[in-house]
Amino acid sequence: MTVRLAEEDTAVRVREFFAARAAETDSVDGDVRPGLRLLGELGVLGLGAGADGGDLLGETIEVIAEVAGECLSSAFSLWAHRMVLEYLARGRATALTATIEPALHEGVLVGSTAMATALRDIAGIAPVPVVAEPVRGGLRLSGPIPWASNLFPGAVIVLPARLPDDRRAVVFVRLDDPGVETAAAPKLLALNGTGSSSVRLHDVEVPDEAVLSTDLPAFVAAFRPTFLLAQTAFCVGLAARSLTEAEQRIKGTNTELATDLAEQSALLDDLRARSRTFAQDTRRHAVREFIRLRLDGARLAVAATRLEATVAGGGGYVAASGTSRRLREAAFLPIQSPTEGQLRWELRHFA
Repeated sequence: MTVRLAEEDTAVRVREFFAARAAETDSVDGDVRPGLRLLGELGVLGLGAGADGGDLLGETIEVIAEVAGECLSSAFSLWAHRMVLEYLARGRATALTATIEPALHEGVLVGSTAMATALRDIAGIAPVPVVAEPVRGGLRLSGPIPWASNLFPGAVIVLPARLPDDRRAVVFVRLDDPGVETAAAPKLLALNGTGSSSVRLHDVEVPDEAVLSTDLPAFVAAFRPTFLLAQTAFCVGLAARSLTEAEQRIKGTNTELATDLAEQSALLDDLRARSRTFAQDTRRHAVREFIRLRLDGARLAVAATRLEATVAGGGGYVAASGTSRRLREAAFLPIQSPTEGQLRWELRHFA
């Protein structure tokens, strides 16, 4: 039975679970997978997958924001996992996809999105680096995946590959497939529990049943609204938590920052309203609007965490504090793909 976060006891359970694990998840030895399994038990991992809007997609956005308010590492992992379900729902259905989808919905199998290079390719910035050679029964892949997350044993990785005729395919591989080599995870400023690193493919055999699409422009056009909405959601969740924390400290000399708090709170309300509207019917809104939404979300999260740190004073400067963690988490958002530079470039060139 699917349980919705609209039920207050369920929402409290989710907040308490991710709040209790936030510090551990932020560490090098952290692990986001227990959170995915919890959300799988609650039946919320694949809500609205493959849909072009509606209440279920709107609820997905709310779930991601809710988790981000307690732990951005977990929300980021949830986004990556949810996008894999999106790709499978929009791709060619095969017997192979049917065997892995239930485990992904349950959170016992982890999904990893490696589609950043697809967005750069479509924008004309750089071609997809993984090349595909047709072979009997499928494709043989070689090349780098510059960065991906949720790289845990057995993970399903969805990625684009460049075909000899200059078309692009969208395929999936398993992290433990022969020829898939994962680099040692570097120590990051934040999000250390997300299993993030680079991957290189060496003659990886991909069966026809693992090819989701051979029309990359159409595939990207279909999933990009959800992709950007879900990324905006964890920006919104992080910003909301920081502004809530800041509001509690707007007193004494910090009253000088009340105007900043009011301005950012208004921006947050606007972001939430736009996200909800866009999620109801993604087809009614131009790509430009989703790009702007994602850019605004990242900028607000950075500003909100800085405001929280400013009013928190010395306590927020302690490395183990939630304030410090949120400040580090927000530093990731301008460089996450699509980066702030890419978003601004796309707004100027294409949208």
